[in-house]
Amino acid sequence: MVVTLFCSVPVFAADPLVKYRAAVEKFEAKKYGDAQKLFNEFVTENPYEPEVKKSWYYMALASEAQGHYHEAITRANITLERYPGHTDRLELRVLTGECLYKVNAHARAEKILTDTARTVKEGKLRYRIDKALGLIAYEARLLPKAATHLKAALRIYEKSPAGLTDAFTAYKTLGMIYADDPMQIEAAATSLTAAIQIGEAEKNPEVKTLKVLLRKLSLRRIDKLNGLPDNSIADIRVDGDDIYVATWGAGLVRYIRSQDKLEKISLPSPQLRGIYVDFDEIFVTSFDGVYRIAKKTGKTSALSDDSGELKLGQKTIKDDRYIYFSTLNRGLIQYDTIKKKVVTLGKNSWVGSNQVYAIDADVDFIAVGTLDQGAAIHNKKTGETFRIMTGEGGLRSENVKAVLLDGRYVYVGSHNDGVYVYDMRDKKLTKLKMDLPFPSAFARRDNEIFIGTSGQGIRILDRNDNSIEKLSAIEGLSSNEVQILRVEGDFLWIGYLENGIDVVYRPQKEK
Repeated sequence: MVVTLFCSVPVFAADPLVKYRAAVEKFEAKKYGDAQKLFNEFVTENPYEPEVKKSWYYMALASEAQGHYHEAITRANITLERYPGHTDRLELRVLTGECLYKVNAHARAEKILTDTARTVKEGKLRYRIDKALGLIAYEARLLPKAATHLKAALRIYEKSPAGLTDAFTAYKTLGMIYADDPMQIEAAATSLTAAIQIGEAEKNPEVKTLKVLLRKLSLRRIDKLNGLPDNSIADIRVDGDDIYVATWGAGLVRYIRSQDKLEKISLPSPQLRGIYVDFDEIFVTSFDGVYRIAKKTGKTSALSDDSGELKLGQKTIKDDRYIYFSTLNRGLIQYDTIKKKVVTLGKNSWVGSNQVYAIDADVDFIAVGTLDQGAAIHNKKTGETFRIMTGEGGLRSENVKAVLLDGRYVYVGSHNDGVYVYDMRDKKLTKLKMDLPFPSAFARRDNEIFIGTSGQGIRILDRNDNSIEKLSAIEGLSSNEVQILRVEGDFLWIGYLENGIDVVYRPQKEK
């Protein structure tokens, strides 16, 4: 009797949520097909469990994740009809809009996403809405509208990328929009670079195509085909929207980039070698004279000292109130912009030579490179001069074509020899271990030293780790004959001997 009573006690019912939990685990493991099968079974077997509502939500997401967009739309609509107050109703509406876009029902997609956007102002869902609306507008060739939505989406992504998907497509599309606008080259390059970085991490096959586009976009040419009168470039100065170009045989040219327009500025001499652009004036050195041009009036006047007009001018820089001009017959010329006075510093001064080619200056020092007496660095405060010449532990050639001040260090480009670094504190000269016999130009950006050469393109020295990057015709430059380098933010302006100008987008590496 006791046994019979014991056996008649009912066994506890099986847990109805076993399949639901298993389905959620499969979904989170991205095994969407298995998850969907288990959710279907759970809904069929347990139609009255509260988790059925959530199961329909998961099935819509699983369908979308597998690329079954029509099925995802159907499941989302069924869920919204059955459960109007569903806690995930906004996400299901966004998913419906995204899937409608994927099946080319763009008008319906735009309507549901725009309606949902009135409720969703920020966060993950707003990112998805703006991204999808941006892609819809892009395919309709409504480019300004597309850019507005994509930028809004990416602002959310950049604040908190965790959990936000497919930023690759957003960056790629925004980059392609900007690539069609000559005034948005930098923005295009920035977006494409971001897309490439994400794509490489995701092993996206589209990265290769984007790299080709970025290279074409980044390397902009200005030469005779664009209206430049001479392809031999002596100097370049960036002045906001205006780019001033000194040519070897066709005078001074102003490039107005907002209009993509070139115009020539009349000068007494066409054989230019250097320029400096100030707020009100432009200073130009040429073989025939040194000139000052008033921007507003265009009036040109030649500078002179007691010995007459200055000739055989080369480089031009500004240092505080002074403009300096290097010349091959009178040494270094100092022009006081306040007193309007010219001072000549030749072989009997600290310069030590009448044949001055290269010049640079900073707060404390002035450096010159001469064709016959090496380099000299003058301390403006103490009057002390450091000389870098031939001899034991010195240069092999005193023909110096480039100098660059970098704190306590001075970079010296010795013609037919190579690049040296002089430490002014330790009085020590060291030759850089790179085969660059004809250095022609230097430029600096933070920890990067750009070295232009006559014949071997450009080398970029990273002072943080002493690594060297090569940039030459093999890497896409128009020529290896570099005459002048100018850095403007993320852009490198390169002037060539006989090959015009390249404008290369080269963002600084993250520290």
